[in-house]
Amino acid sequence: MSKDPRPNIIFITTDQQRYDTLSVNGSQCAKTPHLDALARRGVIFHNAFIQNTVCIPSRASMQTGRYTHQHGLQHMSPIIDDGPALRPWEITFMERLQCAGYHTGAFGKIHMLPITPARGFHEQLLCGGKGARWTKSAGLPIGLGPLGRDYAAWLEARHPGGYEAIYEQRRQPDYKKYHTAISNVLPLDEYVDCWTTENTIDFIRRDHGKPFFVQCGFCGPHPPIDPPSPYDTLYPVDDVILPPNYQVDREGNPRSSTPEDDAIARRWCAYYWGLVTLIDDMVGRIGSALDEKGILDKTLIIYTSDHGEMMWERGQLGKGNFFDPVIRVPLIITPPSDAPLGRELHDLTETFDIAPTVLDYAMAEIPNSMSATSLRPLVEGTGSGKELILSEYLTGDESARGACVRTQRYKYEHWGHGALERFFDLEKDPLERRNLITAPEYIEEIDRHRLLMIDRLIHTPA
Repeated sequence: MSKDPRPNIIFITTDQQRYDTLSVNGSQCAKTPHLDALARRGVIFHNAFIQNTVCIPSRASMQTGRYTHQHGLQHMSPIIDDGPALRPWEITFMERLQCAGYHTGAFGKIHMLPITPARGFHEQLLCGGKGARWTKSAGLPIGLGPLGRDYAAWLEARHPGGYEAIYEQRRQPDYKKYHTAISNVLPLDEYVDCWTTENTIDFIRRDHGKPFFVQCGFCGPHPPIDPPSPYDTLYPVDDVILPPNYQVDREGNPRSSTPEDDAIARRWCAYYWGLVTLIDDMVGRIGSALDEKGILDKTLIIYTSDHGEMMWERGQLGKGNFFDPVIRVPLIITPPSDAPLGRELHDLTETFDIAPTVLDYAMAEIPNSMSATSLRPLVEGTGSGKELILSEYLTGDESARGACVRTQRYKYEHWGHGALERFFDLEKDPLERRNLITAPEYIEEIDRHRLLMIDRLIHTPA
């Protein structure tokens, strides 16, 4: 076992997880006892926001500590997962950890293109994610279906025909009818997030002779919303309460739905919560592995997601906008310590701050090129949060570009020259139903937020 005083580091990422799906964040639906316990040991950040509203650009910001207008990976291809990729001269914090003497590993969905090999890892067994739109296991422009060759090879050795069974199930009518909310055809121990967990635990149990960093990248709760048994029946569909913005449209106006629409939405939410609790149980298993090895108090654990999910708010699913259900995500940081902190912070933070935070705890140099700042002072109770957060978005076809600044009370969005602007008073309108961009009583605040956006963009050059 390493005698290096620096901590081991575990970075746990989910995909498309809403802030309010953790019990510790106020969920009255999904149960997350293991994540709640992790938060009691460390710090829960109640106002953590992403830097881009889709997967790969958001993750690139977390990997580099730079905004998307800086690192250049600003959108995702609408065709196949073949680009764009992070520019070759951008350096990830994982690569910096390697230079600092850490042994690094990655398992599951890292979403750093090209999918294999990902940059900055000595060991990796990866998948490209569940990829809801893909209904074929092979013969695609990307080769195998996006769950990928590492998982496919493992599954085929264990369950011949299992990989094809995943995609054959997606070709059935219920898959479209229920907007991908299906009970997974595989047993729990063959499910992709269990495979990711097992690989992460195997990595933890081995002696690397030096401190280690491992990223555990869960595919869920990103669609398909496909929990295996028993998580598909964990939350009774008939008991689901739909979100408060379910009966309004994108602009906050009333909209109607049919009883069949409502039933499908309830099923989708119940299955989504099932995936959240599955991940929570996997986090519990990882924590037990650390405890069994006697290194739980010597390990920095960070848990977050790349973005949230509309989850039928305004009748929508998915991401790609600046509403809080998308840009606000869970963030838990548990520092290496045998004394639980149990702190809750409401300061504004940005998830790309994870990169310098990891380097800070690893006693590695934090480069000036990072616009992000270490969260360690906040974790240790000596720092304060930010005045504002910045989030960006470029559509897959590059036809529309938006930026958003959010302060504690207000949110301002700008969508291109001469295009749409939005302004919300989150204190009076937390559900973001009334766009105040033309309200005369808010002119000064609107102008202030326009200047805040310009200032942040100018002072974070590429």
